[in-house]
Amino acid sequence: MSAEIDPTAITEESLRRIARREATLHAWAFLDEDLARRNAEESPPGPLAGVTVGVKDIFDTADQPTEYGSPIYAGHRPRADAAAVALLRAAGAVIIGKTVTAELAWSTPGTTTNPHRSSHTPGGSSSGSAAAVAAGSIELALGTQTAGSVIRPASFCGVYGLKPTFGLIPTAGVKPGAPSLDTVGILCSDLDVLDRARAVLSHRTLRPVHRPLTFGLLRTEMWEDAAADCKEVLERVAGLLEAAEVPMPGALVGLADASQLIQNYEGALSLSWERLTHNDLLSEGLRERLESGDATSQDSYDAVARRVLAARTDDSIESLFGGVDVLVTPAVVGEAPEGLGSTGDPKFCRLWTALGLPALSVPGSVGATGLPIGVQLVARPYAEDVLVAAGRRLSSHLV
Repeated sequence: MSAEIDPTAITEESLRRIARREATLHAWAFLDEDLARRNAEESPPGPLAGVTVGVKDIFDTADQPTEYGSPIYAGHRPRADAAAVALLRAAGAVIIGKTVTAELAWSTPGTTTNPHRSSHTPGGSSSGSAAAVAAGSIELALGTQTAGSVIRPASFCGVYGLKPTFGLIPTAGVKPGAPSLDTVGILCSDLDVLDRARAVLSHRTLRPVHRPLTFGLLRTEMWEDAAADCKEVLERVAGLLEAAEVPMPGALVGLADASQLIQNYEGALSLSWERLTHNDLLSEGLRERLESGDATSQDSYDAVARRVLAARTDDSIESLFGGVDVLVTPAVVGEAPEGLGSTGDPKFCRLWTALGLPALSVPGSVGATGLPIGVQLVARPYAEDVLVAAGRRLSSHLV
């Protein structure tokens, strides 16, 4: 541990910042200040020494409750940490507490507000993670993405959000939603810290990219669904990055919407116990999604799953990128919607989740009313080093 890093002092400052904003922000599902202090005192030296962390409340934690954003699990105490939590602890990070998630990491939101305007959603389902990072209460947070649950809240709250290559970070000890889509992600205020955390969580060595990168603007077939301010942000960024226009491969058209079928079908299976024993405690919205999964035929599921597998092949990926290193594409429809009854539309995230490609939401742009709008960068599988380098380049233009 570096002599300049004092995890205890850093943790005290984190707790002070939480206290100043939590009455309005509602980012924390569980916070025990004494436990956070003990975690700081006991944190070992490592690459994340002194980094304060919030853990989305669908990751198991041995020393704190894990309630998955559902009354079904009120007071639930896991026996062990999720693998991602254990890896962060071993690297010296200080676990401050558990952050609010939408119900079972689906779409029914908790009470977290957007730190930039409390009448607006922070996005979800990694709501508390994004809001706490954006408020400056912590430096880093764990999230998950099954549709758009890292990229969307990162965009709405104005922080970095990484959805890595599918399977890169272990999901052991994380509540399953749709196993063929579920991905552990990272939300952070600093791209260098995010990159170190990514290396720790994936057991990889950082490999800086020094060569020039090429960018392509991919509007997707849903471009007309984006708000005018989102389009303006994307086109301005494309100009800054000298991004060439990249066409949407015909084989991928409609796959983003179709992937919802996979999520609902697999979700109906993953939540079998909850539905059997506590169906009345599930929200109406979630019950409807799961009933839609029940109504999906195996042939329909298999047809979409085969499309996804075909789209993940090397030839398909190369066709998508068209010779560029990084795609520039919308992260969200626009600014965070007003109201707390919805976490916003994940339509611009679904395709990249289905393809298992690494995606990064880069902050620094705002919409028509001054709320953040993130820019989504997408790279080839296992090209996180390239993706982070691209994020640095874009951030240098947006400072």
